[in-house]
Amino acid sequence: MMLSSQRTALCDALDAVEESSPTLCDGWTAHSLAAHVWLRENDPTAALGIVVPPWNRLTEQRMSDVVAERPYADLVADIRRGPARWSPFRLPGAEAAANTIEFFVHCEDVRRGTGVNTPRPTDPRFENLAWKRAIAMARLVLRKAPVAVWLERDVPPGDPVRIGKGPDIVTLSGPPSEILLYLFGRRSAAQVEVTGQPAAVSALGRFELGV
Repeated sequence: MMLSSQRTALCDALDAVEESSPTLCDGWTAHSLAAHVWLRENDPTAALGIVVPPWNRLTEQRMSDVVAERPYADLVADIRRGPARWSPFRLPGAEAAANTIEFFVHCEDVRRGTGVNTPRPTDPRFENLAWKRAIAMARLVLRKAPVAVWLERDVPPGDPVRIGKGPDIVTLSGPPSEILLYLFGRRSAAQVEVTGQPAAVSALGRFELGV
C-alpha cells in the first residue's frame, strides 16, 4: 500500500538521522517534526492548530512539550505503529487520504534537510496521486500568483495544466512528486525545472508558497 510504504519511509528517514538534525521545515529539528506527526495523529486538540490559526500557539506549546517529554526513538517507534485506536485517522479511508502525501513530504523534509537531494524512487501509481494533489494544491496556493503557471509532468508524461491567467507564464516541469514539493514551499530542494521570461520567473520566485 502507498500509505504504509510512505509511513515506513518517513520513519526510516527519521531513524537515520540524529534528533537535532535540521529539516526543510524552518526551525524544526527531526525531533520537532516527529512530534508534529505524532500530535497530528494522536492529539485532536493540538492537531486543530495545524489548520486553525487561533489554535497555533497551543499546538506549538504541545510540540515543545512532546519534544521535552518523549525520547526521540520512542516517538518514531510510535509513529511507525500508526495512530491510536481512537484516533480519527482510524476511520475508513481517512488515514490514506490524509497521510500518504503528508508522509511523503515530511520524509523529504528529513532527507533533504540533511543535504540529500536525490529523489526517492516512486512508481506510476504514486506519481498519478501526486499529480492530482499537485493540481488541486496549485489551484489553492497559486490563486493570487502574479503570473500564470503551467504544470508539466514528465513521469509518466501527461497533458500540462494551466493555473491562472495573463500573458506572463512560468512553467514548472518535472515528476509530479517534485512539483508537489515545490508547491509545498520546498523550492530549493525540489527537483523542478522553472522556465519562462526572467521577470516572470523572478515574480513567481518572490511569491509565497505552501500552506
